[in-house]
Amino acid sequence: MTPQQYKPIHDWFTARPAALALLLAADRGLPLISAALYGVLLAGLGMQVYQGEAHLMPLLARAVLVPAAVLGIGSGLRRALNRPRPYEQPGFVPLRSKSTRGQSFPSRHALSSAVIAAAWLRVSPAVGWGLWVLTAVLCACRVLTGVHRVPDVLAGAALGFSLGALGMWI
Repeated sequence: MTPQQYKPIHDWFTARPAALALLLAADRGLPLISAALYGVLLAGLGMQVYQGEAHLMPLLARAVLVPAAVLGIGSGLRRALNRPRPYEQPGFVPLRSKSTRGQSFPSRHALSSAVIAAAWLRVSPAVGWGLWVLTAVLCACRVLTGVHRVPDVLAGAALGFSLGALGMWI
């Protein structure tokens, strides 16, 4: 997205302080919700294993190892590609102030949220699909705040969900 393409988005939100506050709150809060629900998943599975349901141990192990591996793959890809962030362009003013340079592709927020959705999908489809919706909203927030481009978030979500789902069902 060029500065000229982003300017109408920037102007729309800055003219509506309540909408801007909601966008910024969602951009900060949605990753926290996803992370908290990941903790709930691990705690719930751990408690069931502790209470004698040993057959769930492989599922708990997958719920720990798959997201860790996917996050490692995504982080390695970000470092290797080192694509610039939209706000690194002259004249691009993001709605969310950030100083990070490069490592924009794939979006780690989108990747993390999507792999957590995939892990939950294996345990509770309703929660998993709910988290997938949360991931989509998070992706929109990352683009609207000007910290990622659309391909960054789409790649992060697709990589996180596909590798996460594959790993949770192997």
